[in-house]
Amino acid sequence: MAKKRIHLTFTGKLAEEPILWQLSQTFNVVFNIRQADFTEGIGWIMAELEGDPQPLENGITWLEDHGVHVAPIEQDVVS
Repeated sequence: MAKKRIHLTFTGKLAEEPILWQLSQTFNVVFNIRQADFTEGIGWIMAELEGDPQPLENGITWLEDHGVHVAPIEQDVVS
C-alpha cells in the first residue's frame, strides 16, 4: 500500500460534491481528512490517501481532471 499526503483546493460546485467519497469508491482509496476549511465558495482539505500505487495515482489524476487543484504536502504539517 502506498500513502500520499495532499492538499486539495476546490471552488464553486466542487465544494458541494462528496469528492473524496467518490474518489474512495471509484479507486478503492482510503482517505483521512486531517484539516479542512470552506469559506465563500472556496474550500481546501489536507488529507492522507492510502491505496495500491496505481489506483492511488489514477485517483489523483481523476481529482485534477475534475478541477481540483492537488499539491503534495512535503512536510509533516498535518500530524
